[in-house]
Amino acid sequence: MITTPNAELSEQLKLYRSFGHVGDDYFDIGINAKNSEFHAAMGLCNLPRVDEIIAGRRRVTESYDQHLNWDRLTKPAIPADVEWNHAYYPVFFETEADLLKVRDALAAQNIFVRRYFYPSLNTLSFLHAHQSCPVSEYMAVRALSLPLYPDLPDHDVERIISIINENL
Repeated sequence: MITTPNAELSEQLKLYRSFGHVGDDYFDIGINAKNSEFHAAMGLCNLPRVDEIIAGRRRVTESYDQHLNWDRLTKPAIPADVEWNHAYYPVFFETEADLLKVRDALAAQNIFVRRYFYPSLNTLSFLHAHQSCPVSEYMAVRALSLPLYPDLPDHDVERIISIINENL
């Protein structure tokens, strides 16, 4: 734990523990430093349910796989020899405009998604040296992580899919 009467230092430390960003705005370097003993205890409590949790996530990903409009989307390839835990479901849009349109349509229905791999780290304003990373820059503006948790109801998954497909 860190305490300080210095408001500027406090804000800097908050950025450090939150990947250096607030929402989609990046201000500094950082790490995900928000874990605690409670988080560790919760992890231990969930270990016996890992197979059930992964099965629930797999159910959602299989529905996305079967019903999203793959003529207008792509997703990362999972190698056949990888045992995937279904932690995230990022999809890539043809354009950033398509991503933003879908994100806004989902938000209008109180479905909140997260831009994934965004922004390309080489474009962060606080970096003094800039190096071109064209692949990262291209993908960063097109990636969106869809809702994925084991208890996500089928009717919500269907609604998410429908909203995405209708807005492509």
